[in-house]
Amino acid sequence: MQKQSLVESVLDNLPVAVFAKDATDDFKFVLWNKKQEEITSLRAVKALGNDDYDLFSEESANYFRSVDKAVLKRGKLLKVPEEIIDTKHRGEVHLRTVKLPVKDEKTGHDLVVGISEDITEQVQSLRQLEHLNKNLVKTNKELADTQMQLIQAEKLESIGRLAAGVAHEVKNPLAMILLGVDYLSRGIDPDDGNVETILTQMREAVERADRIVRGLVDFSSQRALSREPVKLDLVIEEVLLLVRHELTRTTTNVVIDIEDNLPHVFLDMSKFEQVMINLVINAVHAMHDTPRGELLIRGRSERIKDVIKNQGARKFEVFREGDRVVILDIIDNGSGIEKGDVSRLFDPFFTTKATGHGTGLGLSVAKKIVALHGGNLTLENREDGKGARARLILPTEIDTGKVSLVPKLLKEIDT
Repeated sequence: MQKQSLVESVLDNLPVAVFAKDATDDFKFVLWNKKQEEITSLRAVKALGNDDYDLFSEESANYFRSVDKAVLKRGKLLKVPEEIIDTKHRGEVHLRTVKLPVKDEKTGHDLVVGISEDITEQVQSLRQLEHLNKNLVKTNKELADTQMQLIQAEKLESIGRLAAGVAHEVKNPLAMILLGVDYLSRGIDPDDGNVETILTQMREAVERADRIVRGLVDFSSQRALSREPVKLDLVIEEVLLLVRHELTRTTTNVVIDIEDNLPHVFLDMSKFEQVMINLVINAVHAMHDTPRGELLIRGRSERIKDVIKNQGARKFEVFREGDRVVILDIIDNGSGIEKGDVSRLFDPFFTTKATGHGTGLGLSVAKKIVALHGGNLTLENREDGKGARARLILPTEIDTGKVSLVPKLLKEIDT
């Protein structure tokens, strides 16, 4: 086989397009291999002896010519990340090209040799991926919006349950104010030692009523998740104030055991109160047949030692070993959880209450809210079989890596 035939055979069997232009002769093509024919849909017999302006659009030809001149001026290899040519059969074809200057020793002409890889499929795949990603982001946002609406809907139901109790709690300070006003309306004697006491009691009554009403207003407000460092005992105090009537009505005894110097937890007060209210009310209802209902709220801090993954009870899977967490237990001495209900407790619309006494969204929404806070919620029977225990495991600092995902964690929740 002659040398020229061997070179042509090799060039025609390469998986990349190879072409050459004679810069001394108006950049006319002098080499055009089989892959170049396949990519451009132009046969070599038509391309050879012609230039870019004869084969491609003026816009493309102008671009190719500017690159060719730059190669000659630089005198060294030039990488072109992406070139686009219009073809009759394939439409736009995207190429990744390398061009280099070559001196033809036989003729003394300057040549521009190009080697092109067809990246059209990669470009199209990337565009499809970007389109899918855009749709995914949109869907994710819609999901987050739906979740927030679900949380708000459950909150409104909680407000309905609390309204009667709050009204009752406000009645007492209002009655105290009314008695004070009635006493003072009879006339104020500067020597009456009761006046100062009555004014103090009226002021305290106003402050108490204001606190109760403000608590309900803050709880009912709808806003995006906003986490701040909060003392857990403050949250518990606010929650017990809102559910006080329910506790009093059912003669439930509440015991609070919070570890001293407990680290702050990063919470959205309003949304986390929603979780606490749901768990406390559920516990109270579970003790309706108990002669003496007792609710224990216990808080402590510890560092995670054993991270359990891919197992049935994955209580620490959202944390890393060494993370400091706050563990909050809400323990009742009620009827406990039926064995057949354990696996369904957090399923949407599942409820053990009678028709009309619950939507079944409370626990599923509570678990979502806790997940939004980067924590975990579990519910199980006590080891002694005398009631149930809800356990909240909460981070004591924000993991910025987790926050940046969801946007942010809003986007990570299972439906």
